[in-house]
Amino acid sequence: MLANRRNAKLEKQKIIALNAAILACILLDGFATYIVGKETVYTHFFYIPLILAGLWYYRKAVYTAIFLGALHILSVSFFLGFDALTFLECTQRAVMFIVVAYVIGFVSEKRAKAEEEVTTERDRSQQILGTIGETVYIFDRDLTITEVNRPHLKTFDVDRAEVIDKKCYELFFGRKERCRDCLINDVFKNGVCVRVERMVPLSGDVKKYFDVMYCPLMDREGNVTEVICDVRDLTERKAMEEKLARSERLATIGQFSAGMAHELRQPLGVINNSVYFIANKLKDIAQEKVRKHLVILEKEVKHANSLILDLLDFARVDVPDFKECNVNQMIEEVLYSFNIAPNISVKTELEETLPLIRCDYYQIQRVCSNLISNAVSAMPKGGSLEIVTEEYKDEGFIEVRIADTGEGIQKELIQKAFEPFFTTKARGIGLGLSLCRKYVKAHSGTIDVESEIGKGTSFTVKLPLNPVLVKKEALAEITGTWNVEFNQD
Repeated sequence: MLANRRNAKLEKQKIIALNAAILACILLDGFATYIVGKETVYTHFFYIPLILAGLWYYRKAVYTAIFLGALHILSVSFFLGFDALTFLECTQRAVMFIVVAYVIGFVSEKRAKAEEEVTTERDRSQQILGTIGETVYIFDRDLTITEVNRPHLKTFDVDRAEVIDKKCYELFFGRKERCRDCLINDVFKNGVCVRVERMVPLSGDVKKYFDVMYCPLMDREGNVTEVICDVRDLTERKAMEEKLARSERLATIGQFSAGMAHELRQPLGVINNSVYFIANKLKDIAQEKVRKHLVILEKEVKHANSLILDLLDFARVDVPDFKECNVNQMIEEVLYSFNIAPNISVKTELEETLPLIRCDYYQIQRVCSNLISNAVSAMPKGGSLEIVTEEYKDEGFIEVRIADTGEGIQKELIQKAFEPFFTTKARGIGLGLSLCRKYVKAHSGTIDVESEIGKGTSFTVKLPLNPVLVKKEALAEITGTWNVEFNQD
């Protein structure tokens, strides 16, 4: 709309200027013939409207030339009297007006068509560049950016004017001179494509990976005039490759762990039975030191069995056995089974009208048990443990929030908290939170964590009232675990 208004205004100005020039020529012609009495005075000014008409209206300028030529012939013949020689000279001038107007109009029309073709080709090239998903730049020999496509402007939220005509080393690296190892120089020198992968660190621990290809643009003589740079974002692909490699490593570890767990369970069972037998035999012996070491041995055997159970549970991909369960009752049973230190106060706000939900009792109980155990472990010097349950009827889920006032988790470690085998504890293998995420996702739920150093940590579990049944294959994929077949004997 704005462009149409500008074009209409410009066209109006052209008409006014051309008519003013023609009117000036008419006045000059009348002045020369009527007052001065000569037919050639000021006729060179007639070329001004002819030039304007030729530039603006192309070969239509001939009509202006015919009008001015006829005006000149008639005015001379009328005011100065008819003379064959004078008439012939005036006619020659009129013909020259027409020839000049035609030539100027023809050249202008060809130039306009050439410019239109260039503009059309440029717009077409820009459209092609705009449809390319990767970022594309074009550099000249001075490393000035002469063209850029939309993905760059969208990614960095900048206008095209902020990029065009900028030096690449200024825009991207904040330098005042060329980079010494600039690959674009090699492309201009050798005329061959160069490809490289680059890692760009952003804020914090965020990193971006790019595949950059520089290719020469040559003229007809084979000289490199510009370099086109194609930048592809490899960050997602790198993340997928890393995830795949990690899954493969976990699968190998899982198979090994499951096998080792089974091999260890039998000797641990024998040790446990032996401890029990020895304790019974020596119960009347007043050797406190012996009894103390037997208690330690029994405790460590239980801890080893707990680690083996975690490994087996994590290695196995079990679809939940959905039954109606009371989450409040489940939490109370878990708290009853815990031996919580007296310097830790427990506060529960369990919604009395909390509805029954369909879930796997064992899996959700393990989630609550692991989260409460982590909360207690985070408060070695005492603190407060808060457990809250709440129903969200409109959204169709219940929420379980377990918070402590312990040491807290460092910000950079929060994202790793749910990764398998990641732990900051002196003991343990780091599968507790991984199991929690696995079981919650198997129930189509979510688990989130908020933490602040020195103030504590809060885990929020959201469980739908009617979860969708997840297939075994899909469960293995969404939880990032492996599936290991083993016997339960």
